[in-house]
Amino acid sequence: MRSILVALLLCLAALSGCFGDIFSDDNESTAEICTGEEDEDGNLAESCDIEPIVIENNTELDNSTIVDEDPINNTNNSTDNESNNTSSNNTEPVDYGPSEGQQVPLITAQARSLNGTWENWSIYDLIESSWNGTPENMSNGSDHKWIMIEFVSTDCGHCWNAADEMSELHENYSENLAFLTFAVNFSSNNRFNASQEEIAAFQDITSHEGCYQESQNCDQRPGEPHNWTYVDDRDQTWMYELSVTGTPSFFIISPDGEVFWNQKESSEGLYEVLERLFGPLSSE
Repeated sequence: MRSILVALLLCLAALSGCFGDIFSDDNESTAEICTGEEDEDGNLAESCDIEPIVIENNTELDNSTIVDEDPINNTNNSTDNESNNTSSNNTEPVDYGPSEGQQVPLITAQARSLNGTWENWSIYDLIESSWNGTPENMSNGSDHKWIMIEFVSTDCGHCWNAADEMSELHENYSENLAFLTFAVNFSSNNRFNASQEEIAAFQDITSHEGCYQESQNCDQRPGEPHNWTYVDDRDQTWMYELSVTGTPSFFIISPDGEVFWNQKESSEGLYEVLERLFGPLSSE
């Protein structure tokens, strides 16, 4: 019991809102933060420490890498370029990172759509680098879509319970917002070891034994099938690049690729920022 209390206090000290409602005070949610850590009695503990996981000899995973080409400035960052991520016409270096105001990293990975197959994918297919703010006579997302990034584990109870709310958010905001779900594993617990098949079953709500720490068939997941892109981040490459410490975690990216809202940095809840940008959820 003492170890759980210590972990909780450390978590609260390290991360503002780590155990808080990631959605908002006005929307009840069981979705908090899951890291896969266990306490001394074998129960899940809510630690905010995550260790990297290495997937060895995995032929199905085309591992995410940071590409050398800068899609923003459309330049090739060869060794002849002395400055990092600068274009040939001496533009300012691109500041990549997870913090609000930084540019989202050059994410490449394998991804799939609903009922689809795993294929090579890049987030910059969604970026409109020429975007310079929403025109005054238009609403956010009506000119170019914004992006919401969610990090989940198919074995995370919080993610399992939040899946229904994600379905509701997509139903309300998909015209203005592109949804991306990054599925990760945890090295600290061998019950958090999803395969691509498990991730696909979680997304599609199809039969696969092994979801929710191998205690549920994936076809029992709450909510509707998730009709948006799921990204394979089981080795936590992009989880680390974006300094994510648990699941579920969220980011809002503006159409030009800038991090607009980072859950860990903001006192504003997910529902609150979505309502501010795109209006309130429609009533049933």
